[in-house]
Formats: sequence, C-alpha cells, structure tokens
Amino acid sequence: IGPPKKVIGTNTIDSMQSGTVFGSAASIDGMLDRIEKELGSPATVIATGGMAMKIIPHCYRDIAYDENLLLRGLWLIWQKNLKT
Repeated sequence: IGPPKKVIGTNTIDSMQSGTVFGSAASIDGMLDRIEKELGSPATVIATGGMAMKIIPHCYRDIAYDENLLLRGLWLIWQKNLKT
C-alpha cells in the first residue's frame, strides 16, 4: 500500500489507497488537534509500526518515527522490574 499521485482516485485501487493513506493521515492530524486543544499545549508524537512510514509523510503535523519504540518500552519495563 502506498499513496496514489492524487487524493481523488480515478480507479478502485487508487481510491482505496487514497482512503487508507490520506484518510489515516487526516485522522492522525485531527486527533492531534483535539488532544492538544484539550491539553492546552503541544504534544510530542512518535509513530511506530509497519505502516507508519507510509502514513506520517502525509500528515501535516510534525511526527517522529521510532521503529523500535515498543522494544525500547519493554526493555525499560524489564529494567525497572530488575530493581524491585
């Protein structure tokens, strides 16, 4: 799955890809707007997962990418449990 050349698809495949990629990017941007409004301050956002690098370039927001975020978090939990 990748982004088509245009948002408005001219065939089924382009339309499905547009909805998946651009729709996901728009959802992320929209949720960040709402979260930041509720928090009253900017949020730091880190994306991870297999599709993240196909979606975040199409977000209007600044989003960092960490392919090892989950593993890093599990390692930190393991480290904390060693100390108890």
